[in-house]
Amino acid sequence: MNKNILVILLLILAVCCVIFNTQISQMFTAKTHIEQPETTADSNIIPLQTNSIIEIPVAQPISLSYKSKSFVYKVRKEAVAKSIFATQNYEPSEYVFGQIENFKPWIACDVCKDRNDPYTIEGPSEETRFILNPAMLVAIEYPFSFNDEGLSWCKSPIENLIPKKISYDGSKKEISVTYEKLPFTTNGNHTFYIFNGLNAKDLGYQYAYLDNSKSTYKVDFSNEYNFSHEVIEFQNYIHVGGSCGVEGGCNNGSPRQSFLEFKENNTEYLHSNREIYIKLWKNRPNSPYDKADITEKIILEES
Repeated sequence: MNKNILVILLLILAVCCVIFNTQISQMFTAKTHIEQPETTADSNIIPLQTNSIIEIPVAQPISLSYKSKSFVYKVRKEAVAKSIFATQNYEPSEYVFGQIENFKPWIACDVCKDRNDPYTIEGPSEETRFILNPAMLVAIEYPFSFNDEGLSWCKSPIENLIPKKISYDGSKKEISVTYEKLPFTTNGNHTFYIFNGLNAKDLGYQYAYLDNSKSTYKVDFSNEYNFSHEVIEFQNYIHVGGSCGVEGGCNNGSPRQSFLEFKENNTEYLHSNREIYIKLWKNRPNSPYDKADITEKIILEES
């Protein structure tokens, strides 16, 4: 009798152990599922942690004139969501995008005009070159609309400085942005190119240094103080300014950062490619020689 009772008790204990272990397993699985970051089914997302070399589609500019601020935020968030910088909680930086105003005109990409004429606001907006291409942390732009040598350069198919190609090498954490040869030389006092760090500022890589030791093209900076001499902090943002000549102003990029201005004085390239190597950090490094959080190589091809 006692032996039968003992067997029954052992069977009950075994069943209880199975039930207990099953419940614990379910609880752990549920907890693990909750703590996992949400994923997306969008196959266009490119992980920053990849070890592969990936080509990133170059988005063409669109018009933002008279669009709402919420629309600008929407297209920006969509662009970042499909980039190497995709996160579940990305929000456009208030510093960079917070001053955008609703239903204002935006300066267009087509900057070909006489110096006394107002900017055009018709057609694709200049700032969308950056807004829609977040992987281009540092871009090249031509900030002034006139050229002391005349307007013949406006016929160039690359006048808007839209990259030919963007790629990302995950093993090196290096972005490559390829342009065709810069369309014109800049010999006048009011003609120059500029490095634009709007994307870098928005995505947190706000400190930068141009490393001449790894570049094959020595940039001819307009000012002695520039970011090939020391680490700088990008200041880019978009606000409403009056430079467009339209009553009430236009949404446009600002401010002028003279330490990012450079000239292109050579009419012929000595190398098939000119490469500009830029180091970027989220926090100010102790030295420009510190390891970068990410790097960007700007390539100027011979046309």
